[in-house]
Amino acid sequence: MVVNVKQWVYNRTQMPENTVNVVSLYAALDQKRANEGLSWRSLAAKLRVPPSTFTRMAQGLKPDVDAFATMLQWLGMSQDQFLEPTAETQNSDPIAMISSYLRAAHNISHEDAEALEDIIGTAYRHMVRGRK
Repeated sequence: MVVNVKQWVYNRTQMPENTVNVVSLYAALDQKRANEGLSWRSLAAKLRVPPSTFTRMAQGLKPDVDAFATMLQWLGMSQDQFLEPTAETQNSDPIAMISSYLRAAHNISHEDAEALEDIIGTAYRHMVRGRK
């Protein structure tokens, strides 16, 4: 088998297209952990990951791929919900993303989803205007 080392080195040094949004992942874990009345240490035991994983995440560091997969499974969420593009030109509209999640939720009515979209959209626009 012939390997083109130059090509491998070039690809290896390129930035990945997506990265894990650790802040969002940690917030989702914290929310579910609190709802279930678990400490971080008991959550670590339940998921069979080292407790230091959560300490590192609280400091903004990414979990390893196995821990990430385990966390996603426990949350019942897709990796797509925590991946974001590394390039600034590929920004998604956060309100559109929230709307799609609300409309896909089976535990709230269509009318409730629309009401939440209105509330969140109004708050978001207010915050964005305040930063300009």
